[in-house]
Amino acid sequence: MISTKKRVAIIGAGIAGLSCAQNLEAHGFAVTLFDKSKGVGGRMSHRYFGDWEADHGAQYFTARDPLFKEEVAQWVQADVAKPWSGRIVTFNHGNTIDKPSDATRYVGIPAMTSPAKYLANRLHVHTQHMVVDVHRINDLWKITTKEHGQIPEAFEYLVLAIPSVQAERLIGKYSAELKAICQEVVMLPCWTLLAYLKEPLHLAFDGAFVEGSVFSWLARDNSKPNRPVYETWVAQASHAWSAAHIDHTQFEIEPILIQGFQELTGVEPDLHQSHLWRYAKLEQANEREFALDLSIAVGLCGDWLKNSTVEGAWLSGYRLAQQLKQSL
Repeated sequence: MISTKKRVAIIGAGIAGLSCAQNLEAHGFAVTLFDKSKGVGGRMSHRYFGDWEADHGAQYFTARDPLFKEEVAQWVQADVAKPWSGRIVTFNHGNTIDKPSDATRYVGIPAMTSPAKYLANRLHVHTQHMVVDVHRINDLWKITTKEHGQIPEAFEYLVLAIPSVQAERLIGKYSAELKAICQEVVMLPCWTLLAYLKEPLHLAFDGAFVEGSVFSWLARDNSKPNRPVYETWVAQASHAWSAAHIDHTQFEIEPILIQGFQELTGVEPDLHQSHLWRYAKLEQANEREFALDLSIAVGLCGDWLKNSTVEGAWLSGYRLAQQLKQSL
């Protein structure tokens, strides 16, 4: 029997793409996701290094929208997320001031990737598939990946759940409307240092919004629930500083990050790693949650469309899925 389900290709298996895919599947679409990475989750990422490990992308998330609150409640029930009760402060040249939140701070367990893996569990996901081109042929979309060439299957709908710069490269020649939306936003970078310590670092907080430093965020990752006890810290440079140093190599940048970490904490890491998030945060929030050009059956979703939060990403994918359902 030939399936009558509308086929959707989603490029990007971060929270936005997974949210969109999950809701489209629930509405009777046949969805296939493609992602260039080894795993799902995008910036809800986690890195392992010997006995140490850390969330080196998103540090925590909150839930304020009723829809996302319901989703997070399911994650908690499925044991893939928990509240983080660590002490969060502002930190300025050794002075600390508690920074309470009006919403619970959650993290994935045992790693930030866990909610994404939970969403992907029943979806058709191709990892290590870097999409390098898309073609519109007879009202259908064909996809070409770096690793496997052109994918045999064709799709009625195409969703780009990737950063705006990457989305524009793929779809700009087909839609002036979507190209303009991609071009009107600016994404800011973030250099991140992962610091591994053999002895505990005696600071009176677990996470800090830092002022007067290379870094804007510093966190004791092993203070999060269900983490190993090994002392691991994540230090994320400010977006302005990262933008000014975006063309530096890791070899060039790591001594500067280590020096900044030592100035903040008084110690030098025993081991370290670094990572550049080239598209880490939307420069200026706006009201658009997703974009859709029905004339070519292409949608855009992601945290770059409204605000750069886990909640924003999930809602973006969810809202786009709802709109695609209504378009049938």
